[in-house]
Amino acid sequence: MGLFSNKYNTPFDNEDTRRIRHVGKPRATHIKATGYMTTRSALFLGYTLISLCMLYSVGKVTLWWPVACATAVLFIWSVTLRFFIHPKLSALSFVITAMLFTAASEASFRMEWCSAASGALFIPMALGMMSLSRFKADDEEKFSIPEFTDEVFKPFALAVFASAFGFLASGLFEKRFIFTTLLFAITFLIVFSWALSKISGTPRLITSKALTEFWDIPVADYQEVRRFAFSRVAFALVMVVIAGMLFAMWVLVGGPYARMASVPATALVQTIISMSLLSFSRGGIRKSIFGLRYFVSETAIGAQFLAVFFLARQDHVPSIFSIIVAVILAILADTMLTGLLSVIRRRLIFVTKSRYLDGLPFYLVLTSLICMIVETCLYSLTGL
Repeated sequence: MGLFSNKYNTPFDNEDTRRIRHVGKPRATHIKATGYMTTRSALFLGYTLISLCMLYSVGKVTLWWPVACATAVLFIWSVTLRFFIHPKLSALSFVITAMLFTAASEASFRMEWCSAASGALFIPMALGMMSLSRFKADDEEKFSIPEFTDEVFKPFALAVFASAFGFLASGLFEKRFIFTTLLFAITFLIVFSWALSKISGTPRLITSKALTEFWDIPVADYQEVRRFAFSRVAFALVMVVIAGMLFAMWVLVGGPYARMASVPATALVQTIISMSLLSFSRGGIRKSIFGLRYFVSETAIGAQFLAVFFLARQDHVPSIFSIIVAVILAILADTMLTGLLSVIRRRLIFVTKSRYLDGLPFYLVLTSLICMIVETCLYSLTGL
């Protein structure tokens, strides 16, 4: 009889005789949804954070200048390009923004507020502003103007505070590197997200929901390998063209004119080549995440890396050996980062990870890893 004297919570048990009783009934209003950023605002935050960390770590800049310059250009974009740039013309927004950063950097360079390469270091932020003009808001069918407070101002302010923390924390070491500044900045984002979640009682994550999902990973087949190889070869060809253009510009023009024209000319040429490849490529290559979907952003960062290589040596044209090494580093870094993302995104499907690290913070950690490898090579090779 003892076996049948204990009450179990079966569907047939009376509610008053159940062993576990609930105090009140849960309602839908008691469940708070996780707070995510939109994908375009998350990308804007990530790109802006990379730019500010590089500006603080590379070259001689006045501490207040990177934030002041970024704020000025972002304000001009917010009251002009934000309202009328169509997603199909987002590349035009990138070129115009690159020119604005170049003009601000050139004027500041003459006042000794920044280094000659500062304009090129703002290119990731220009890509983030292009993302705001290029992508729709999550779960929306039609493109809408980016909301200023939630999608522009808040991500920018968060990037400013995180990069400042990263810069100050990296000063604990003997020498500041980009990857250490970026890692400390990422730590700030994670801790801020955790603290905000605890205070509000609702998970508030510094990422978008799309960046934490893996439904868009294509099936691992031979076609994807071919698309990956094609896009990497295309990237290498663009880097060779950009390096040749910069070398010719500095040899034939030289002086302040080459310095002022390097960043906008590089942005314009790589955008034209990249968009042409996208226009004439097949749909499978163009839309694949392992193909050319993010090709414009890849070539923009690689091309400006080469521009920095020339801008850092204003007194003389870099040697052919140095240029070749810079091109090889750009190609290898792109191949390593895209290949790493291709492999890790598949493995993350079966991995339990912290929600505060998932998405944008994790991708920034991978970016800092690539920065560490590139910086190690640059400081280790003689003649660079």
